[in-house]
Amino acid sequence: QTLQRVSLLVSPLNMSRAVLQVFEQYQKARVTFVQTVADLSTRPQNVEALQNADVMSLLRPLLLDNVPSIQQSAALALGRLANYNDDLAEAVVGNGILPQLVYSLSEKNRFYKKAAAFVLRAVAKHSPQLAQAVVDSGALDALVGCLEEFDPSVKEAAAWALGYIARHNGELAQTVVDAGAVPLLVLCVQEPELTLKRISACALSDISKHSPELAQAVVDAGAVAYLAPLIQSVDGKLKR
Repeated sequence: QTLQRVSLLVSPLNMSRAVLQVFEQYQKARVTFVQTVADLSTRPQNVEALQNADVMSLLRPLLLDNVPSIQQSAALALGRLANYNDDLAEAVVGNGILPQLVYSLSEKNRFYKKAAAFVLRAVAKHSPQLAQAVVDSGALDALVGCLEEFDPSVKEAAAWALGYIARHNGELAQTVVDAGAVPLLVLCVQEPELTLKRISACALSDISKHSPELAQAVVDAGAVAYLAPLIQSVDGKLKR
C-alpha cells in the first residue's frame, strides 16, 4: 500500500515534468530557429534561399511570441531581409506584417521598438509606394510616439524611419509633418548623443527639401536656431 501511494504521488509529478520538458524543447527550437535566420539574413548569398523557403510567413507568428527575445530576433531578421531589395520589402507588406509591428511599437520594450522601427525603415526606403504602405499601416503615430521615449537609441530608430518615409516626395513628407514629427525631431537635435543629433538633422533635411512650404514648417518649429551651431561641429557627418 505504501508503494502504491508513492507511485500515485510520483506519477503526476513525472507527467508534469514530461509536459514541461516538451514546452521547453519547443521554446529552445523557436529560439534556435529565429536566431539562426537572423544570422543567415546578414549574408546576401543566403537571401534567395530564405525567400524561396517562404521565411516571411514563418517569422510572422514569432513577432507575437510570448518570449521577448524571440520577438526581437524575428523583427531583426525581417528588417535585414527587407533591407536587401524591394521584393523582400513587398513580401513584408504582403504578409500583413506591418500592422503587427505598429501595434507592438506601443506595447513592447525598447529592444523590440528599435527592431520594429528598423523593419519599417527597411521597407520604406525602397520606393514611394512602399513608404506609403508603411504610412497606411498607421506607423507614423507610433514612430512619432517613439521620439518621446527616454532611450536615445529608440529615438534614433524612429527618426531614421521617419526620414526614410519623408525623403521620397513632398506628399509623404507632409504626412510626417502632419503627424507632429517636426517639433520632436527639433528636440532630438538638442540631445547630447551625436548619432541622434545626426539622424534627426537628416530627417529634418529629408522633410524640408521638397518645397518652400515644408522648409517653412521646419523653420517655424525653431529648427534653425539649433541646426546652425552644428555647422561648427567636429563631426563631419553632422556638418553635412
